[in-house]
Amino acid sequence: MKEEEQEMLDVGGHKDKYRRMIDGNRGAGGSEGSGGGGSGGGGGSRGAAMDLIMCHQCGNLIENNVTYCHACYDMRSDSDFRNEQRWGNLESDLVVLAADLQKERAATKRLEETLQSFRKMLLQGIHADVTIETGEFDKTPAHRAVLASRSPVFKAMFEHELQEKTCAHIRVADVPTPAMRALLLYLYTGDHDTKVMKEHSMALLTAAHKYDIPDLKRVCEVAVANAVQPSNVLEILQQARIYDAAVVKKACVECIAQNLNQVAYTEEFRNLVYRNDDPEAILDTVQSIAAHQ
Repeated sequence: MKEEEQEMLDVGGHKDKYRRMIDGNRGAGGSEGSGGGGSGGGGGSRGAAMDLIMCHQCGNLIENNVTYCHACYDMRSDSDFRNEQRWGNLESDLVVLAADLQKERAATKRLEETLQSFRKMLLQGIHADVTIETGEFDKTPAHRAVLASRSPVFKAMFEHELQEKTCAHIRVADVPTPAMRALLLYLYTGDHDTKVMKEHSMALLTAAHKYDIPDLKRVCEVAVANAVQPSNVLEILQQARIYDAAVVKKACVECIAQNLNQVAYTEEFRNLVYRNDDPEAILDTVQSIAAHQ
């Protein structure tokens, strides 16, 4: 006989025994009640209608008008109380988090409004006191206080006895206008134009290196490294050495190692080897090639 069938028979036997016990007690109560009057007979009828079910928690037999036996009910009451406490604590934590989030949103909104004001100040030249000249005829108004606070090179220009201290113009010949204006936008707002970054990433890297803006330089290095190809890798490698761009230099070395057949026979690679301008780059290239073997 299977264990399940045996268990069902055991439960059924207990149930029948418990039913006979309850019915016997209530039958005795009914006889006493019947001797006292007709109301006792009614009680005997209600007792005869009683049925038994199993406790949902432990499986013991109980009356059908409850769900759990007394022991399980007390245990579940304690558990429910603890759960209510946990939910109450969680709700309190959620209220605190919501308040903190609201504060963060308010602070972010104030910061965005401040940055918009600085952007407007740059683009509209509000009370500008210096002009950045690029290209042949391009002039961009700016503010000495902002430039000096964001770049130690600009700060040195305005603090020392240089021409820029008395003259309201700064001539920048080695940085194209789009890159210079993108640099100014970054100094004012911490943001950069994605399109300009993609098209003029090396020029912007040059400007960031020149004016000692390391955080912008790191952003530019990533953009330049992503643009490295076998057709431009040697040119970019040379500029990476000049501007001390370690991320770009690593990307160039890996590109050369992975595309050696396209690069090794070019005149630029021969010049790199024979001039020995950057022995460290040559050594890194050879080691990278060996690592890919």
